[in-house]
Amino acid sequence: MNIVVIAALIQAVIALGVAIFQIALVAGAPLGDYTMGGQHPGKLPGQFRVTAAVSAIIMVAQSGHYLAQAGILNPALSPGQNAIVNWFWFGFAVLGLIVNSISKSKKERNTWVPVLLVSAICTLLVALNV
Repeated sequence: MNIVVIAALIQAVIALGVAIFQIALVAGAPLGDYTMGGQHPGKLPGQFRVTAAVSAIIMVAQSGHYLAQAGILNPALSPGQNAIVNWFWFGFAVLGLIVNSISKSKKERNTWVPVLLVSAICTLLVALNV
């Protein structure tokens, strides 16, 4: 197993973990301090649960993409399309890292900055080596 496959597998697990977190928010878990700047401690209000549901779907799709990059699933895209998507996900990880780094919520920063730093590194490794 090479570094690109390992990075893709790590990213798939991260994305699935984030999806599970988002599903917990949708289900009413009192984790509002850990998302959206901590502006809604406890359970998220309805419209923010919809956002969490959309995020969960996106993260499941991302997990599938990286499982395909690791060779576990069949790729749905051509190599050229995969390269574009890989760079998109790298940008997504970096943007998430920046946004969570400036969050007013200490819980959000302390939880997600390390995760997104690993995510940015993994997505970069995959994007550089596909």
